[in-house]
This record gives sequence, structure tokens and C-alpha cells, in this order.
Amino acid sequence: MRCFNHQDKDAVGSCKHCGKGLCPACLTDLGHGLACRDSHEQAVESIHTLIARNSQVQRMAPKTWYVVPAFTAFMGLVFAGYGMFSPRGPVTFAAVLGLGFIAYSALLFVVNYRAFRANGAQA
Repeated sequence: MRCFNHQDKDAVGSCKHCGKGLCPACLTDLGHGLACRDSHEQAVESIHTLIARNSQVQRMAPKTWYVVPAFTAFMGLVFAGYGMFSPRGPVTFAAVLGLGFIAYSALLFVVNYRAFRANGAQA
């Protein structure tokens, strides 16, 4: 591959942002990626930051796979309990809503369990 800016020179790498082949005079080595000198350094830094943050989120996800289903089940119990044991008598809408939340929490639990436990992720 030839340098994008200097067709007479061989490229030693490519910009992590735009993918152009670059010679040593045209590139900046940021330690975690190459960038076009005086052009794409900030963009490559942003890409590196985005990848690092995404990696952190991915490491945390298996540890919290049960939080949303548990909260949804709790809210379902609150609505269902209010609907069935309201001081003004049974409130059908609240009871049905509560049962819907409980069913949805079961679905979330199964989906999250399959996504994180089946792939060997440890909580």
C-alpha cells in the first residue's frame, strides 16, 4: 500500500479514523491507534474513549442481569397487591397491570439469563 499523501512512499499503517494509508511523515502514533497528522488525532482519541467505555459496560452487564427483572417484578407485586387488596375494593385495571408486570419480569429474566449465563458470563 502507498501513502495517501505521498504516492512515492510506502505506507506503514492506516488512520484509525479514515483508513487512509500513511507514511511515517503523515501519521501520528497515539499509542492506541494511528491518525492522520494534524487532522484526525481528536477523532481517534474519541474512538478509543468510546471503545474503552463500551468495554466497561460489557464487563458490568453480567453482574446486573437480574436487576431490571427484579425491579419489574417488585412493581408488578405492588400494582397487583393494590389492585386486589385496595381499601375501596378490587381495582381490576391495577391488578391486570400488576400481573402484566410480573409476566414481563419473568420474560426479562429468561432473556437475560440466556444472554449472559449461556455465554459463560459469570455474575
